[in-house]
Amino acid sequence: MKRILITGIEGFVGNHLFRFLRTKKYKIYGMHYKPCQLDEVIRYHGDIRDYSWVLKVIEDAKPTVIFHLAAQSSVAYGEKERFETFSINVTGTFNVLEAVYALGINSRIIYVSSCEVYGIHTKKVTEKSLLKPVSFYATTKICAENLCHYYNKIRGLDVIILRPFSHTGPGQSEQFIFPRIARKIVEIEKGMIKPVIEVGNLNLKRDYTDVRDIVRAYELAMNFCKSGEVYNITSGKLYTLKTGVDYLLSLTNKKIDLRINKSLFRRNDIPLLTGSAQKFIRLTGWQPKIDFFTTLKDLLEYYRQNLKVL
Repeated sequence: MKRILITGIEGFVGNHLFRFLRTKKYKIYGMHYKPCQLDEVIRYHGDIRDYSWVLKVIEDAKPTVIFHLAAQSSVAYGEKERFETFSINVTGTFNVLEAVYALGINSRIIYVSSCEVYGIHTKKVTEKSLLKPVSFYATTKICAENLCHYYNKIRGLDVIILRPFSHTGPGQSEQFIFPRIARKIVEIEKGMIKPVIEVGNLNLKRDYTDVRDIVRAYELAMNFCKSGEVYNITSGKLYTLKTGVDYLLSLTNKKIDLRINKSLFRRNDIPLLTGSAQKFIRLTGWQPKIDFFTTLKDLLEYYRQNLKVL
C-alpha cells in the first residue's frame, strides 16, 4: 500500500486531492499550516519553512509518495509579500527535498509548479518553451524547480515536476477571479451587498481545467510519469476571463452592474497563457471530464449552499 504525504493538505487543491485519493487504497498523511477540518487523515500541524519539523514529519510518515503542494499561490500577494513568498515556495521546497535525502527514504516527490513560469508567449507553450517569468511568484516556482532538478540529477531523488495551468472549482480562494465573482453574486442574491461588482482586466486569456480533473491527473503522474521529467497539465481549452464572468452573471436573475476598475489591473498580467499537455496525455491517457461551464455552475452552487447570511 502506498503511503502518501500531501503538503498543504488544507489548501484548495490539497483538499480535493485528499478527497479523491481517499476513495483509493492509500494510506494518507497531511501537513498543514492553517486550520484543517479533515478528520479522516493523519495530520501534522506546523510550518513548511521549519526544517526540523519537516524532517520529523517525513521520518514519522515514511511516505512512498509526497505531493508537495504547500505554497503561497497568489501572484498579486507574491508581489507584495516577497520574503514570505520566497521562504514558503523556495525554502519550503528545499526542506522537503533535503529531508527526504537526509533520511534516505525512497519517496517519489511530485512537485507542483505553475504555468506562470512560462511568462509571456504568443502561442501554445510546451515543456520545451522558454521560461520567461514576469512575476515574483513565478520566479520562486522556477527556483524551486531548479532545486528539484538538482536533487534529482545530483542527489538521486525520484522527483517529478508538474506545471498545471489555470484551474478552479469549489473551495478555491477568493483571491482568484471566479470564486470572487461567484461569492459576490450570491451575496447580492441574499441581499448582503449592493448589486455592483468591480473587476479588473477581463480580456486576459487562459486555459481552464476543473480542479477535480487536475487531481485525477496528479494520481496518474504518481503512477506513470518518469523521474526527472516536467509535464504540463491543462485542458488546452482557452477562454477569456470575460467569458467566465459573463456566464456566471447569466446564472442569476439579479441585475448586476459590472464595473471595470483600472486600479485592479496588474502591470505584469500575462495576456495569453495556453499550453499543450500532449506529453502527459500520451504517457497517462488522461483527459479532462468536466467542462468549463459546468465548473462555473458548481462554483456558484457551492456558495449558494454554503454562504450564510449573518
